[in-house]
Amino acid sequence: MTMARIALMIVDRDVAPEASAETRFGGAPSVDGDFTWPRCRLCTGNMQFLGQIREEQRLHLAFMCQNRPGVCWEWDADRGGTAVTCVGIDDLRLADLPPDGDVSRPTLYGARIEHIEAEHYDAARDAWAGGPGRRGRDVLGQLGGTPRWLDADETPPCDHCREPMRFVAQLEEGPDHDTAMNFAGGCGYLFRCECAGGSGKFLWQG
Repeated sequence: MTMARIALMIVDRDVAPEASAETRFGGAPSVDGDFTWPRCRLCTGNMQFLGQIREEQRLHLAFMCQNRPGVCWEWDADRGGTAVTCVGIDDLRLADLPPDGDVSRPTLYGARIEHIEAEHYDAARDAWAGGPGRRGRDVLGQLGGTPRWLDADETPPCDHCREPMRFVAQLEEGPDHDTAMNFAGGCGYLFRCECAGGSGKFLWQG
């Protein structure tokens, strides 16, 4: 059995409602410079902000259309129902929420990293949740490592260099059912390409 060091993201509810350079979910995104709120290519409505994932000196902001769930192909990385915006970590401000569309989830929580030696992500999540006083829903996903696909491998290609994109994070729906991200009970997957014209992509499997 080959073991790996899995970086689990564990819920942290002690976060302030202000701009931050750290990983967190819900509320409004932290942005720098010029920022345009992403719109769905299918319904043209404003997308919902899911969360921001810190990776070294950048934040990956993940968005998904929730104006017509199940209609705008929001589980697919390339149909236009999801978007990833990458920003720096300096001179951040909270983005203004658009006045129309389902653009924000009514919750705000952060994530701390705990490393678990395990064969894969599922085993690490189960091992952490097996501790006293712990809930499985408090595991928010993994940062880096190898994606644990629920279905077939759907690593997306970069739109610029056409190479497979690099895996950044796997996301669970969240710690509370009433404010959960809508992945149909599944997981979200965030990717990034490092080429000159590269950007990020997001998809989910249920």
